Amino acid sequence: MSGNNDENLPNENGQKPSKPKWWKPFWILMAISMVGSGVFTYFFLQREFIRIIIYEIIFSLALGGAYYFRVRPSKKVNKAVYILVGITPIGFGLSILYAIFCGITGFAKFIMSFEPLGPWLHLGIIIVLFTIGGFIGNWIGKKRDYRLPLSPF
Repeated sequence: MSGNNDENLPNENGQKPSKPKWWKPFWILMAISMVGSGVFTYFFLQREFIRIIIYEIIFSLALGGAYYFRVRPSKKVNKAVYILVGITPIGFGLSILYAIFCGITGFAKFIMSFEPLGPWLHLGIIIVLFTIGGFIGNWIGKKRDYRLPLSPF
């Protein structure tokens, strides 16, 4: 293994930072709250069992991803997070601005006048806007050296 490994980002002393005292109880409480919410939803809100299981699996994957981001930091994962953060709020915001622009100016009617391709042109424009959001997120990540906010690494 090489000494210049950016998979585990050390602190300025060259050591891995230690976890705070609340670390283990926090994740235990997260798992308990996940199971507790599923039980509560099934018995008190009378929801379908299969739907609750699907939600629990999705929540477990999100919880595992959050745990992975904090326990095994890497520049590759942080880069992916910055790109996803760029796609979701920035790309979505650009799409909302495009929808407002289409509503105000009547641009949507103009695009839809291209009969067979109108909806596909709208979809293509929205995909381009989300892609621009991803590039903006990557640019912000480069400026911050792909370090996540409030991250000890």
